[in-house]
Amino acid sequence: EGKGAWKRKEIYTYELPWKGNALSWSVRGDKPFRLAVASYAEEYQNKVNILQLDDSQNKVVSQAQFDHPYPATKIMWLPDQRTNATDLLATTGDYLRLWEVNPRNKDG
Repeated sequence: EGKGAWKRKEIYTYELPWKGNALSWSVRGDKPFRLAVASYAEEYQNKVNILQLDDSQNKVVSQAQFDHPYPATKIMWLPDQRTNATDLLATTGDYLRLWEVNPRNKDG
């Protein structure tokens, strides 16, 4: 890369409001730098937060958050790069659960 090439910040931080447990990076082509993070609380009520890099603000922001029963022990996005595929997220804890991420619904 030549002189004056645009430099992109390479380290971003985001402070979760709770202890993080499981996380997964999305590979979807139209959602770069997006991840899901699950909370860890030794109780029934837990959370999953969907975070994404916002280029206009040059920081990671929360796109959605939803309740999750018990701590998720594993979390994974649908491993599909196509942008027209249903946006799915799988979590495990006491059961295997599939969640559809709906961009029209901010609550997940």
